[in-house]
Amino acid sequence: MGGEKMGKVFRYTDEMIEEYVKAGYWTKELTVDFWDRNALLYPEKEAIVDSKCRLTWSQAKQKIDTLALNLINLGFKKDDVILVQLYNSVELTLIRLACEKAGILLAIVPYTFRHAEIESVLKYVCVKGVVIPYEFRSVNYFEMYKEINSHVKGLEYIFIVGDKIPENTISLQEMMENKPKTPAEESLLDKRKFGPFEFQEIMVTSGTTGLPKCVEWTGCARLCQARHYIKRLNLTEEDVIAAFAPSIGGSTECIVHRAAPQVAAKIVMLERFTPEKACEMIEKEKITVVGIVPTMLIRLLEYPKLKEHNLTSLRVMVTSTAPLPPYVAKKAEEKLGCIIVQGYGSMDSGGITISGIEDSPEVRWFTVGKPFPGVEVKLINEEGKEVPTNEVGIVTVRGPTCVGGYYNDPESTRKAWEGGRFKMGDLGMFDVEGNLKLVGRTSDVIIRGGQNIYPKEIEDILFQHEKIAEVAIVRMPDPEMGEKACAFVVVKPGEVFTFEEMVSFLKQKRIAPFKIPERLEIVESLPLTPGENKVNKRLLEEMIVEKLKKEGVIKN
Repeated sequence: MGGEKMGKVFRYTDEMIEEYVKAGYWTKELTVDFWDRNALLYPEKEAIVDSKCRLTWSQAKQKIDTLALNLINLGFKKDDVILVQLYNSVELTLIRLACEKAGILLAIVPYTFRHAEIESVLKYVCVKGVVIPYEFRSVNYFEMYKEINSHVKGLEYIFIVGDKIPENTISLQEMMENKPKTPAEESLLDKRKFGPFEFQEIMVTSGTTGLPKCVEWTGCARLCQARHYIKRLNLTEEDVIAAFAPSIGGSTECIVHRAAPQVAAKIVMLERFTPEKACEMIEKEKITVVGIVPTMLIRLLEYPKLKEHNLTSLRVMVTSTAPLPPYVAKKAEEKLGCIIVQGYGSMDSGGITISGIEDSPEVRWFTVGKPFPGVEVKLINEEGKEVPTNEVGIVTVRGPTCVGGYYNDPESTRKAWEGGRFKMGDLGMFDVEGNLKLVGRTSDVIIRGGQNIYPKEIEDILFQHEKIAEVAIVRMPDPEMGEKACAFVVVKPGEVFTFEEMVSFLKQKRIAPFKIPERLEIVESLPLTPGENKVNKRLLEEMIVEKLKKEGVIKN
């Protein structure tokens, strides 16, 4: 960091901070400040629940403060780093807030990461402690970290969530409940807290390249985005806001971790998504707002016992991390009786847009809404020139909802934010009303004999077929045309779907013949990127390349 203060975001200039503060986009509050406020105003109101724990605002504040002071007494200095690898849980939320108060940086990684990804992160980040479950979903995290710790320097503490606490580890539950014998002064927390424009968390993303990226997340940007969510979704203290998707990224992180405490809404954490558990949680907690990803929503709609559950409390579901096919959005509103909105952004940039509950169905289903106030979205062509309305361009962004840069990597940050704008890697177009419609990823475009095929267009059409549960269109190499489209399809239980059926269906939709996939692969499931629940198209492309090599269509 070139000798600079650890939490400083070098991408945030003094002029930028002054501009966004003066405009009212950035404030001096941290996320944990709203928990302190709610503990005073609504001490007995339920704040957060999961399958094992229920806490009021007052109880949560007490645990947050106790944990923060215990971490300080253990010897964690300001800007030391703790790595957290947890599923959705009360503990995940409280450790984030305690570290924010204690001035301890958190490196947050998906629970789906394993040895290779964790060790890659540890090359960038010097970690003093880790917070993990002993075991989750048949994975023994303790054994994994014990092995990693044998050849990683600097790791002093392993904090365990759960009842099984091995020797030489520390129970996180006890750290939250047992006040230190020689307590630090609570006034110390005010001195240790992060500044509002510093980064407090290092969010680790998987992407599709295989190498994790470490992104500086700032409270000023995330809370700004959350305030826009509050307005567009009309969130109030009467809402019960649930994380069905992982609560460490996307719109789910924003509504659950950043927006809910601002309006004193109750938070519900679903540890592991299944359609059955999701429906049971909605019924039990009277959930009104849900953060979810498209793959989960699709599975929920196919749940055979969906009609047996009382889901009338639901008023809005927020999807993000991947585009939602319009047909699925329409079907979801009909089946679930709630509004579906789509958020758009990235872990690397921060949030950019979200459609609102007042928008028309056409806007909600076919677009991701209008950019947030103060957020400047430009669509540019390959030459860097802005494209007009209704023309496809590369999405670029700058604004007060944008997070920091890449941790300890100023060169990559400068490259990613060239000219102060971030290239999202997506293709989109603005309609005449200023709503952004996503067309696909720049890396996904298939060029067949010089003609562009946008996979999302074909996927959205195929999702309408009654036999198809999931679909992904990817490129496959071709000796003559360069590239052609290949469809990977997951069919609904008991169905059979043929190549001829696919071609016939697409012809009925009157799309250009060159866009029709020239190969169909039926699979049991589509592979997902770790932690983000996006379809891993790079892996699908590798699969079809290997098949073509074996068939002799292309040479090794």
